[in-house]
Amino acid sequence: MVETKTNFNQYPMLKKKRTKWLFFSMVIGWAFLSCDDEEIAKILVEQITLTETDIRLGIGEVKGLVLNPIPENANSSDVTWISSDPSVAEIQFSENGLVAGVKGMTLGSTTLTASSNTSGIQAQTIVVDVITKIQEIELEEEEIADPAQTKYNVIFTPEDASIKNIDWTSSDPSVATVDSEGIITAVSAGVTVVSATADEGGHTATVEIIVSGDPPVLGLIYCSASGTGSYNPQEVVTTGGGTNINNTEDQPGNNYNYYEGEKLTVAPDGSFDITIVQSNNWSMTVVWIDWNGDKDFLDDGERVQVFGQQAQLNDGPFNGTINVPVDAAPGLVRMRVLTGDAWTTDPDADPCGEIANSTTKDFDVEIVGKIYCPVSGTGGYNPDSVKATGASMDIDHTGGQPGGNYEFVTDQNLVVSQGGSFTLEVVQSNNWSLTVVWVDWNSNGDFSDAGERIQVFGEQSQLNDGPFNATINVPADATIETVRMRVLTGDAWTTDPDADPCGEIANSTTKDFNVEIQ
Repeated sequence: MVETKTNFNQYPMLKKKRTKWLFFSMVIGWAFLSCDDEEIAKILVEQITLTETDIRLGIGEVKGLVLNPIPENANSSDVTWISSDPSVAEIQFSENGLVAGVKGMTLGSTTLTASSNTSGIQAQTIVVDVITKIQEIELEEEEIADPAQTKYNVIFTPEDASIKNIDWTSSDPSVATVDSEGIITAVSAGVTVVSATADEGGHTATVEIIVSGDPPVLGLIYCSASGTGSYNPQEVVTTGGGTNINNTEDQPGNNYNYYEGEKLTVAPDGSFDITIVQSNNWSMTVVWIDWNGDKDFLDDGERVQVFGQQAQLNDGPFNGTINVPVDAAPGLVRMRVLTGDAWTTDPDADPCGEIANSTTKDFDVEIVGKIYCPVSGTGGYNPDSVKATGASMDIDHTGGQPGGNYEFVTDQNLVVSQGGSFTLEVVQSNNWSLTVVWVDWNSNGDFSDAGERIQVFGEQSQLNDGPFNATINVPADATIETVRMRVLTGDAWTTDPDADPCGEIANSTTKDFNVEIQ
């Protein structure tokens, strides 16, 4: 077969006809395309729905809102958004009516409306509340007298958050329950986690709650002890501590007593001496101290002394030196002293429950950072009021003359900064006194270094009416640690401001305060 090609250039008429046909085809195609565009333009919105329910915004916060048209390919260019109060929240942008951004402007409430110009289409609305939003919540304990209960208050950041509704939960209500006010009640021994969750923003704060004892109380407690027979640590005396124990009480009821307030004060890596006199010589005595503060006497090194031998007579009195571990936990712990029958007492046994043929005495041991020399006094002289203002944290102590003419005030801490200052005010109990104040700025456990006698209020050998006040400057090189301030008020005719404020000082009363240097 022979292929034939037509040369249109040779036939002008054919070329002309071809050109007309191409033009006609293009016109027809454009017509069809034009009809398609027209059909698309005619797909109208039949219904609109919002993806959000009512919302809360912070001032300055922007949130996107999405509108869903039905059908999905409807032309939604006729959808418009309006805020009923743009001063509260305003529309920031709109993308073909489908996506809008709303920005919180001021506290208040407004309604956003998305509407279509197509007849019969129901407009959609959403309420926007502009609030001060919660950024964070924390829990702060408020102690309750009942040992089986405590209360936690919620601290909001910022303080003026608009919505402060809190949901409380306990991970194990069989251990402890919590009510809508944040009051926690012990139920049975164990551990639970109490959570506070803010309704606005879902912020959560938690606290671990430990319950122990029977009946149950919050926190760890020392095991109870009791005994039988006529065995007793007749004398328990310590020396070398910041404060010491001098107990000579006869056998307590039920062969046990906790002498709350009879306190030995020691420092990590320090030491003290203890003397024990037993009620009879067929006894032995075991001493424990809870060095790590976990409310038991079972850890290594917590049985600190055994006086006497098993199965023999032990005459006594006994004494020994006890070394404080360098890692002893600061705080208030217990010393347990058990005197029992030398033929039945097991020094390795747990000192809990009823222990036949024994008597147990418990004492407080306060573990502090430094041991300061003990001081005592005589007479009717007292710093009735000691106040400090202008510090990072102030003190405001008012109190009568303490027993032994000495008191370590531990319920208030003075917090100061290196290179800062504060105002100290002292009111004396009478006007024939003067007052001397020291601070251990270098934290070496004494008040004898240069600049540590910070103030003398009043003059020697004369009446000094007061009240007194002075500005105290904190050295720029003061050691960053918790140290002591010692305030001594004494007879203006016998007190020597240059003397070392230790031991028994006649005609005086001394009060110590913690000073935390930052």
